[in-house]
Amino acid sequence: MLGMAESRDTFVLVYQRPVGIRPLTEFEPADITDAMLDAIWAELLKAHDANIAHRSITAECVFLTTDDPEEPHAWLTAWELGEVAASELAVRIDRAQLVTLLATKVGAERAVESAFRALSADDVEHFAPMLQTIAMPRSTREALKDSRPVKVLETVREKILERLPDATVEAENITRFGTRTVVTLMIALVATAVVVVGFRTQDYLDALEQANPWWLLIAVGWVALTYVGASLTLIAFSPVKLPWGRVMLVQMAAAYVALAAPAGVGPAALNARMLTRRNVPGPLAVATVALIQVSAVVVTVAGLLTLTLLTGSEGTLASIPSTAILIAIGVSIVVIALALLVPRVRRWAAARVLPTLRQTWPRLSQIISQPSRLGLGLAGNAILTIGYVGAFHASLAAFGQNVPLLELAVVFFVGNTVGALVPTPGGLFAVEIALSTALQGVGLSQAVALSAVIVYRFITYWLRIPLGFVSMRYLERKGEL
Repeated sequence: MLGMAESRDTFVLVYQRPVGIRPLTEFEPADITDAMLDAIWAELLKAHDANIAHRSITAECVFLTTDDPEEPHAWLTAWELGEVAASELAVRIDRAQLVTLLATKVGAERAVESAFRALSADDVEHFAPMLQTIAMPRSTREALKDSRPVKVLETVREKILERLPDATVEAENITRFGTRTVVTLMIALVATAVVVVGFRTQDYLDALEQANPWWLLIAVGWVALTYVGASLTLIAFSPVKLPWGRVMLVQMAAAYVALAAPAGVGPAALNARMLTRRNVPGPLAVATVALIQVSAVVVTVAGLLTLTLLTGSEGTLASIPSTAILIAIGVSIVVIALALLVPRVRRWAAARVLPTLRQTWPRLSQIISQPSRLGLGLAGNAILTIGYVGAFHASLAAFGQNVPLLELAVVFFVGNTVGALVPTPGGLFAVEIALSTALQGVGLSQAVALSAVIVYRFITYWLRIPLGFVSMRYLERKGEL
């Protein structure tokens, strides 16, 4: 920077743009001389002498002049994350980042030699415990992965110990406070609020005391089946091979995420995250998750139609499309059709619908060409639905109630749809109200309907949360999420 001028609320910064420079990423290892390494260290130490730390030294932010390789000049850019009045820890991390970066470019031996030329032995020993992956910027971490099976960090420590046999180079315990940590903390805070507000202990205890414990165990077994169904669908539609055990744990972890996300959003987000962590491109992962959601809708509609045919009666379905509802549906269709005649509304609708279709259609075309995978995916969604309906039936049976299968399925689908539409964590309160109201509509008393719904939600929502928390923590430690 050459200077700065001020006028009222405006500041003008005047910079000189270096010419004849190249980023370190463009240099081959053989082209990087010791003089260049020394110039890079000199530039960093100039900042440290001014008590400024960079905090994110990567090959992309290091530039070198190329006109005179014997007397090069280095430039450090991208100071957005820099720190003035830098702490001792920030300085140590800077130096560890630089020596690691250089080791990925020219090898551990030359990188360590350059560090000893620029720093005293005490300074090298001081930053050595910072030589750990968590202290490195993202691009350097990726370079470390690409360098395997060569263990760069371990080799750098060994080279330091060759010069300083008595040095302490064991990694210190440091923690990166990144996006994943923030998201995890947010979920935990929202989860705590939901539990405090939504979990009415006495209501659940009263309902559980009245219920038949054997039917409660059967309901738990049906809920376990939902994990199998959700896992089958993801494995069938995934563009890469997924391990069965990890997929099951992801479905379990979704119960914990549901504490802070609307119904259906948590499982979709975790499925997409698992795919991207296994190097599936983001658009393809989103398309796969969208296909899972579409297949769930198809299975739901097909299930209702199948139940109607098997029972030989329209049952509850006959009472749903009353005259008033049919009129309302007709009016809605006419209004939507007229609105789509307006170009601006048509463009708005296309902007909302077409991206999803474009994402889903290529994956759907691939899956359709593999009937076995399509069948497995649809079967998984069917098992998922059967598991929840079975748990709902067992919850009612625990209070001596036996609702016809078709009516029970309709009640479940209504409650599930409401839970997906209302943006509360896990459909909390909305699902309870919808299910208890629907049960009263098929002849159950308010007390019995509410008790059965409370037991059902305890088993399918609250009881799964501790298992989901344990699963999520395990998957985070293993790098799956």
